[in-house]
Amino acid sequence: MTSADGSKGLKEAGRPGRIGCNSCKYFYITWNKKLPYGCRAMGFISEKLPCIDVVVIEGRDCLSFEEKNAGSSANKASQKNLNMGKDGNKKINVKV
Repeated sequence: MTSADGSKGLKEAGRPGRIGCNSCKYFYITWNKKLPYGCRAMGFISEKLPCIDVVVIEGRDCLSFEEKNAGSSANKASQKNLNMGKDGNKKINVKV
C-alpha cells in the first residue's frame, strides 16, 4: 500500500505503523478468550490488537494513543529533588 506522500509500507492494512497498543495507557487485556484485547479510550474489545483494527477500519493510526509512561521523567526529577538535602547533599535515612 502506498501512502499519500508516496512512501511504501508505513501503514499496511492490518499492521500498525509507529503506534503499538502495548505502550498505550488505554490498552488492557480482557478475560474473554475470544476477544482478549481492549481499548478504554474507544470502548471496545477485539481478537486483534486495537491499533490494528483502527488502521484497518479508519486507514490511519489511532488518535487516542497516549504513552503509558508519559510523565515518568518528571516523576524522576521530583523524586530526585525530594532526596536532596538543603545543602545539595543526599539525605540518607536509616532506621535500625
